[in-house]
Amino acid sequence: MHCKRHQQGRHVIYALCDKELIGKVLREGNIVIDLHTHSQFYIGNDEIGPDFESINAVGEQSVQLLINMGLLKRGQEKKVQGVPYAQVYRV
Repeated sequence: MHCKRHQQGRHVIYALCDKELIGKVLREGNIVIDLHTHSQFYIGNDEIGPDFESINAVGEQSVQLLINMGLLKRGQEKKVQGVPYAQVYRV
């Protein structure tokens, strides 16, 4: 699994993606997750820290990590072409 930390000022976003999905484009209806064009957004070796404002996760392992961390409940994720994805926001 890839995890990349992005920071702009005080805002921190983590991007998670299962490694086997990098390079693919997932489409279903109006939903498009382009892991080919935007692969560098996800590719990294960071770890999720407590400083996040939001987390974007694509793939079974990535979504499961959010569930295991207690940041997402099973069933809250969505799917595109059968691949789970989720966004978590700190409120």
